Amino acid sequence: MRKIVASFSLALFAPSLAAQCFDTAFGTPLAAPGTLFGDFVFPIQPIGFAFPVGAATYTDVHVCDKGYVWLSNAGVPAPGGADFSATAAELASQSPRVAALWSDIQVLSSNNGMVYLKSTPTTCTITWENAQCYQATSGIFSMQMVLESSGAVKFLYGPGTTNASVATVPTWVVGVAGISPGLGAPLPAASDLSAGGATVDPTLFEEWITINTFDMANNGLQLVPANPGYAFVPLGAPANCAAVNLYGTGCVASQDSIYEEWTSAFDLSNTTITWLRTGSGYAILNSIPGTFMTPSATAINIAPLMLDGEQVVTLTSAMPVAGGTTTTLNVTTKGQIQVAATTQGFVDYTPTVAELLNDARTTFALWHDYDQTSVGSGLILFEEVAGVAYVTWNGVNSYFTSLPNTFQFQLDVASGNVTLVIGTMSGFASVDPGILGYSVGGVSPNPGATDFSAMSAATISDVGLAGLALSANSSPSIGNAGFTLITSNVPPVVPLALQFFGSAVVNPGLDLTFLGMPGCYAYTNADLGSFAFPVVAGQGLFNFGIPNNPALIGASLSTQSVAFTLLTPFNLASSNGLEMVLGN
Repeated sequence: MRKIVASFSLALFAPSLAAQCFDTAFGTPLAAPGTLFGDFVFPIQPIGFAFPVGAATYTDVHVCDKGYVWLSNAGVPAPGGADFSATAAELASQSPRVAALWSDIQVLSSNNGMVYLKSTPTTCTITWENAQCYQATSGIFSMQMVLESSGAVKFLYGPGTTNASVATVPTWVVGVAGISPGLGAPLPAASDLSAGGATVDPTLFEEWITINTFDMANNGLQLVPANPGYAFVPLGAPANCAAVNLYGTGCVASQDSIYEEWTSAFDLSNTTITWLRTGSGYAILNSIPGTFMTPSATAINIAPLMLDGEQVVTLTSAMPVAGGTTTTLNVTTKGQIQVAATTQGFVDYTPTVAELLNDARTTFALWHDYDQTSVGSGLILFEEVAGVAYVTWNGVNSYFTSLPNTFQFQLDVASGNVTLVIGTMSGFASVDPGILGYSVGGVSPNPGATDFSAMSAATISDVGLAGLALSANSSPSIGNAGFTLITSNVPPVVPLALQFFGSAVVNPGLDLTFLGMPGCYAYTNADLGSFAFPVVAGQGLFNFGIPNNPALIGASLSTQSVAFTLLTPFNLASSNGLEMVLGN
């Protein structure tokens, strides 16, 4: 370990003018992976101490993905809901609340978003990671709130933080930041938080009425209780911050899902996507021409007279699918064909990637809010002809429009091949989003979006397998003796793995096929050595304590894990790469 540290090229840095860095040891996620679809207030969480606001103290928080927290004592006063229309008046009149940036913000699993909480005896840190304004009207950004036992509050805003939700609804674009004891407290004049200052009022806030006018992105703000009121101090841009950067992918992995998502400008009209059954998955192609088969007069209407409906259809014989065969399919009016023998009891008209990837049912989808009940719309039809099951959206309007969409799933019962012939999609994603994809039932890792128009071929397995994964438990900040590298998804072959360190990042990685490790890549130059560490239940921990030496600020190194496997000829698998940058 000492040899690695001694190998760094050290450089002395002047003291940071603004060492306001995110605490990247985020703590405990408040939701399971793949379950965040927006508009959440999470279950009550202990702060860890009595946090004072106004004349009261509070022991619990109710975190909302809209960028704020409600305060309570075991649920008293009762928290509100996930409010996407921010107003300063509500900040003062409703239950006690602290808002980093309250706006119509969502934290979505489809953006790899998560909300975290970490509590110590003196601080409670809430992190909104990879948030985005509603309908993807902003880039992705992160925010952090730190409540201190003294009553002080710190807000940290990542680059791109803004209030930029759907402009057609004026109240949704408003942003509010501040703190209030609420419960009908008087509403004072707004403050210019970015300018700094003080107030004697227990309610402190700034309100941004106009879209995209929030002015503290890549900045921070400290609220210091003045009893009465607060002093508020802008912290400036972060500098010399410790960072962990993950890059590349671990092996040996296989994906069991594929998708593309649109919010506008659908680009696959008059094309064909084909899933060719291989026995252990599908080869997916966009190069095989398809022919739309006009539904016959005997085709049945799926979920007749229903906007949000579903219906089970029966095939004439067993069709090969992931996990075996099926003789039944559940078809929803929203463009989903599920491998199932029963209806699911509800129909979801708001497609999200996370829901597709984590659906309990294997699903083929051209998912969108279609409306076969609207005036002038065509119908959703099913029939089986000569061993091919046809499910057709025959000029079906998008919801709240008169714009029709035509496409047809063709399922060859004997082979298990599935063809999606896409006609003219006038309404798809014109108002509501849409997703084209496929996912094997159960929780699936997110493989990232596929551009179906640009791909030549893709391979999907019936069983998804996560590759060797490397992460860190915290930030590599100076003096962090507990900084630990975590290697996950280690195959149960040998209870031992290796950690390689290098002075340079290798990205893109070096293909290790020549070593007998197909699908694996080297992501570090590994010139600083390697160390063995034990593995228990598929996970290994390697402590890499950071010395409390300011001369190390700005130093970086790369690292990568290697473990034993039976899935490569060389019997080794490698992880993604990790770059650690030492700092504050």
